[in-house]
Amino acid sequence: MTAKLIDGSLDVAIALTEGLLAGIAKGHDAYKIIGTYVESPLCWAISVGQDSRHIDRKSLRNGTIGISRIGSGSHIIPYVLAEQEGWLKGTSPADPEYKAPFEFKVLNTFQNMRDSVNDGSSDAFLWEKFTTKPYHDSKEVRLVDVITPPWPAFMIAASTRHLPISADPSHQSVLARFLRALTKSTQFFVAPENYEASIAFVQEKMSYNRQDVQDWFKGVRYPEAGCDKISEEALVTCAKTLLEVGVIQKGQEVDLKERLRTKYIDVNVAQLV
Repeated sequence: MTAKLIDGSLDVAIALTEGLLAGIAKGHDAYKIIGTYVESPLCWAISVGQDSRHIDRKSLRNGTIGISRIGSGSHIIPYVLAEQEGWLKGTSPADPEYKAPFEFKVLNTFQNMRDSVNDGSSDAFLWEKFTTKPYHDSKEVRLVDVITPPWPAFMIAASTRHLPISADPSHQSVLARFLRALTKSTQFFVAPENYEASIAFVQEKMSYNRQDVQDWFKGVRYPEAGCDKISEEALVTCAKTLLEVGVIQKGQEVDLKERLRTKYIDVNVAQLV
C-alpha cells in the first residue's frame, strides 16, 4: 500500500503503523500520516511447530524466526519481544556493539512460515493472533505466547496531493469529510446497541467463529476523540524500534520531524536519538 501511495495509484491507505512510519523515515514524501484507525495495538501470536522444543518465549533467544519479508511486522515485532526480554545489545545495527537477538529467514508467505516451524528450518514466527488462531485450533502450529507492541495497530495515510486538510467548515476537503465519516462509522460499530450486528458482520466477512469474534471485539479500540487524532508518543516509540531493527538507518531519524509533520503532529526528534 505504501508503494501505491508513492506511485499515485492510491489516495488514502489504512495500514500498519510501522510500515507507514518506515516509508516516511526512508524519505518518501508522497504521503503523510493523517490519523489513527485502530487505537489498540495489534496482538501478535508467537507460534512454533507442534513438536518444537520451545515451550515459552525465553527459549527463542538467538533462534531463527521466520518472516514474510524484511521490514514487515513479522520482522519488526520480534524486536519488541527482544526489548521486553532484555536481549538487545547496542542501539542499532550501526552500533559496533550491536548483536541481533535472532536470525531471520525470509519465507514470503504465511503458509511457508507455518511449514518452516514444523520442518525445523525456523524456530518460530510471529503473526496476528486471530489470523493464526485457526491453525492453533487445528494443531497445525502451537501457540507459546502473545505480544503487543506499544503503538496503535493501524493508521491512516494520504497522498500529499490532497494535503493540507482544511478545518474551515466552508472549505472542508474530501479528506476532512472522510475522517469525520470514518469516526462516525467506528463509533457506530462499537456502540453497545449495535454489538450483535457488529459481531455477525465480522463473522460473515471473516468466517471466524462467534467466540473468536467476541474475544477480538473485547480488545479492539477505535479513537474515541476521532480518527483525525495521532499519538506523538506512539510514533516516537515505534520509530525507536525501527532504529533497533535497522529499518530506519542512523541519521534518517534526523529528517523524521519534518517528514511526519502534518496539521496534527510535530514529533520531537530528540526523543528518537
